Amino acid sequence: MFLALNGYDWCAPGSGIIKALSFIISILNIVRWVVPIGLIGFTTYEMIKKVINPDDKDFMKHISNRVIAAVVIFFVPMIISILLKVIDIARGTTDTSGSTLRDCWSRAGGGTF
Repeated sequence: MFLALNGYDWCAPGSGIIKALSFIISILNIVRWVVPIGLIGFTTYEMIKKVINPDDKDFMKHISNRVIAAVVIFFVPMIISILLKVIDIARGTTDTSGSTLRDCWSRAGGGTF
C-alpha cells in the first residue's frame, strides 16, 4: 500500500494535528474576547448616532445583527465539540490509535462542553 496510516497516532502530543488545532483554538479564544468588546463599542456608536439622528430606521437591525453574530461566534467552540462528538459516534467512537476526535480537540486545549 502506498500510504499506510493504520498504526499512526495522528493525535500524539507533538503531532502537527495538535499544533494546528492549538493554533485554531488560540484564534477562537481571541475572537471570543474581541467580538463582545467590539459589540459593546459599535452598539455605543450606534446609540450615539440614534441620539443625534432620531429618524434612523436601521438602528435595531444593526444592533440585532451584531448581537446574533456575537452569540454565534461565542458558541463556535461548543458547536465544534458537539460536531466532533457526533462524528465520533458515527465512525464508531475510536480510530485505530484508540483516541477520539473530541479527545484530540481537548488535548489541543479546546476543552469539552
